Amino acid sequence: MKVFLTTMVQWDCALCLRIFRLNGRTLLDAVMYGLSRLGDGYFYALVGIVLFIVNTALAIQIVPVLLFAFALELTLYKILKNKTRRNRPFEILPNIRFLMHPPDKFSFPSGHTSAAFVMATIFSTFMPALTLPFILIAALIGFSRIYNGLHFPSDVIAGMALGVVCAKMSLSIIG
Repeated sequence: MKVFLTTMVQWDCALCLRIFRLNGRTLLDAVMYGLSRLGDGYFYALVGIVLFIVNTALAIQIVPVLLFAFALELTLYKILKNKTRRNRPFEILPNIRFLMHPPDKFSFPSGHTSAAFVMATIFSTFMPALTLPFILIAALIGFSRIYNGLHFPSDVIAGMALGVVCAKMSLSIIG
């Protein structure tokens, strides 16, 4: 088991370094910064407001499911963050620096990614024709967190899993 964990940590660090080496291209840097900011909570509130304006009936169905999912996700995210207390890549790997300030001290799991996958999973359930764009945006938000030096790939994978699980639980309870 120890060999497996050591191998996983090595893979995580190597992939993190490989992704981080992509930065330095002005347009890509700007896109990744924007995608990372898209994962901030403000955007999700804006989506809810726009949904109420555009399609009130759909908003009345989706918003309670989202609120419950986010409450669950945020609770579990905080517990995991404080239990694991994993340092961020820029604190561990000498060739990585952060390209934007982290919202908190610890790395695992990625909260931006988990929130993005909560949104993507729930919106995909109610609007299945748009599943691919929703999942693609959520995945790009997760990727941007690695690109910007804030997370390891395993943080993003864990965030994705957390978001999907919380969304599915919310859908089964509320939706």
